[in-house]
This record gives sequence, structure tokens and C-alpha cells, in this order.
Amino acid sequence: MKVVILSITPYKEKDAIIDAVNEQGEMTFLAKGILDPKSKNSALNNLLAVADIELNEGNYKHPVLKSASIIENPMKVSNSYDYLVSLMLMAEITKTLVQDEEKERIFNSLMSAVICMKTAESPWPILLAYFAKVFKETGYEFEVNHCVFCGSKQGIVTFSFADGGFICQNCIEPDTEKDLNKEQMLLIRSAFLVPDMAHATFEVSKENAMVILNKFFEFIKDSYGVSLKGAALLTK
Repeated sequence: MKVVILSITPYKEKDAIIDAVNEQGEMTFLAKGILDPKSKNSALNNLLAVADIELNEGNYKHPVLKSASIIENPMKVSNSYDYLVSLMLMAEITKTLVQDEEKERIFNSLMSAVICMKTAESPWPILLAYFAKVFKETGYEFEVNHCVFCGSKQGIVTFSFADGGFICQNCIEPDTEKDLNKEQMLLIRSAFLVPDMAHATFEVSKENAMVILNKFFEFIKDSYGVSLKGAALLTK
């Protein structure tokens, strides 16, 4: 079965408990010897590694890894700090924001995001698009085509996370958040409209990515009640 690795927890000396996601949802298995660099399965010891695995039932709490064939190792010859933290964030939001019954729907997008990000010039478009996909799959479908109140496509002046999308000049209230510029609002729209991760090719500067991601982090804290650990790393 194809899986994407979400977390690796050391168990005993060289073994690890691995949480992963597949087409049926989240799963956990024991990988014996995986923490040994000489292990034939050591490549699984990478966050968001994509692999085809086979498991055996044994005398353990979890199934035991029998064999693994790596489809995509997310590690590159030159791993930038932003790239590595982006991988951490994708794994973290999948594990913490997506419920078990929703993980099967996010699997293909996550696998595609890992593969596409490895060859992309910048991690930002794919990271933003994957956040948008997670929001949609967990019930937050923001309106990015017209005013969320009146439906007008004209005079859009802000994007409100609290109100659920774009707001036009005729519907905005005095206390409505208005701290994104036009370019950043268009980038949010692009992130939510990509049909799949392979089409997340819009250009995003790091400055704009940071502004949007910080808004995403605030929304996640307010709406999901979760403070992402990777957020502090990315905004340093």
C-alpha cells in the first residue's frame, strides 16, 4: 500500500513507531531497525517520505513493517531551511487538523504536494495551496470569487477569515479586518482555486508568503484551537 510518513517516534534502540496516512486514512506501524542508517528501510526515517509498504501482523500492539519501496524521498541534495520547515508544517497540519475520516480525502493531495515541492523553485505556492486544501477538506470553504455577503465581484476591498472570504466596499464594516493588500488577496484566491498541487505554480515572494501564513496560523488557532509548532520555526 502507498503511504506518506507523518511522524517517526523512536521505540527501543533502533526501532520506531511510524504514523502515516494512506488512501484509507491514518495508520500506525512498527518499523524495526529503521533508525539504523544501514537498514534497508532507513529512507523511511524522513518526514513525508512516500513509500509502498507491506506489513505483517505480529505479537506487537501495531503491525510490523515487512518491506518498503521508496516512491519519493523528500530530502534533496541541498535542503533550504524554508523547504524543511514547509515539510514539517505540511505533516503537522495533516496530523493535527485533519480528522481520521478526512485523511483519506487528503492523501492524494499530500502525496502530490511532496512530489511537486521537491522540484519546485520555491516551496511557498505549494505550501499555501496545501493549507487551502486542508481548510476545504475540514469544512472551511472560503469565498474567493465574490463578496461573501452580496455576491458582487466588483469593489473587493478585503479578505476576512472571520467572515469567510472576500468583502466588497459596500458590505465592509468599520471593524472588519483589512490588513492584506491586493496582491496578497489575489494569492489567497490562487491558493484556493488550484485544482491540484501540480497546478500550484503561481509566484509568491517570501514576504507575501509570511504575511498569508501568519494569517493562516491565527485562523487555525482561533478556529481549530491549535497552535502549530512549525509556525514559530518558519517565522524566525
